[in-house]
Amino acid sequence: MKKTVLVALLAITLFSCKKEEKIENTEQKTQAPSIPATGNEASSTEINWDEVPDLQNIGNFPFITAPAGLRIAHAKEGLSEFFEYETMQNFIGNNIYTTEGKLGILAFEGAEGKDFNQKLFDKSVYDYLDKIGAKKIYQGDFPEDENQRAKLEKNMWTGKKGTSGLLRESDAPFAVYAFKNGGKKYMVNVQSNSAQGNVFIMELKDFEQTIKKYSAEQMKSDIDKTGKAILHINFATDKATLQPDGEKITDEIFALLTANPNLKLSIEGHTDNTGTAVKNQKLSIDRANTVMYALAAKGIDIKRLKAAGFGSEKPLKENNTEENKAENRRVELVKI
Repeated sequence: MKKTVLVALLAITLFSCKKEEKIENTEQKTQAPSIPATGNEASSTEINWDEVPDLQNIGNFPFITAPAGLRIAHAKEGLSEFFEYETMQNFIGNNIYTTEGKLGILAFEGAEGKDFNQKLFDKSVYDYLDKIGAKKIYQGDFPEDENQRAKLEKNMWTGKKGTSGLLRESDAPFAVYAFKNGGKKYMVNVQSNSAQGNVFIMELKDFEQTIKKYSAEQMKSDIDKTGKAILHINFATDKATLQPDGEKITDEIFALLTANPNLKLSIEGHTDNTGTAVKNQKLSIDRANTVMYALAAKGIDIKRLKAAGFGSEKPLKENNTEENKAENRRVELVKI
């Protein structure tokens, strides 16, 4: 009798364990997979341009004109403002996508003395972009994340007619579109409130460095033409220590002197007018000496060189802007 009861209890226990195991395995097999973000949410800081439509027969940049009842303020070639090169921050759902290229701004206002009509602007612009097939990346309010908000607020540009950009306002939702045309990529930001409507359209283009290295050949050409070469050598601020870019220019001076063994140079330092005359005089001669001794260390006979410093005594331009001051901070190679 005891043996029979024990066997029965063991069977019940084994059955219960298998049932629980089966239930657990079933739950694991039927658990719903994670669903990727949808709607206005993006999973990357980039845009997959392969999925962005290439639009045809939509005219030329900036592609958008004013509807009846509105006009583009200060319009010139269809734009209120134009920047040959700028950057723009684009909210793509949960990330910021930074673009660079030429930027056009269209600021819309009421036509023929009429007040601006926000509903007309929104209906016209959004309907147009949707109908031509531009891809809507986002439409809604400013993001809640403060870092993202701060980045979007960098979209503020000052042009010839005024300053405009994305506004962080409760009654000013915005939208972001993307499209391609003629082999080029475009990003569009649209925003309006009760007083104005703006379209910011950018033709994407990677920045191209157009500043060329001041080569030994160019230095020789300038010296042959004018008797000197003007160099803007990078030193540490208020010091005579060469920065990496400055060292590269010194390498080019070495190449110049090596290729022209009869050439002798006076290396002359110049500063802007920031600081005292005494300080600038010392800084300019110290920098000239730095270049001279760097060349001597590379193997140039120091008898072919001399150093001089003129402080701010011989400016190329008036020291009234930062750009002009930068021009005046220089080293000149003068043929002896």
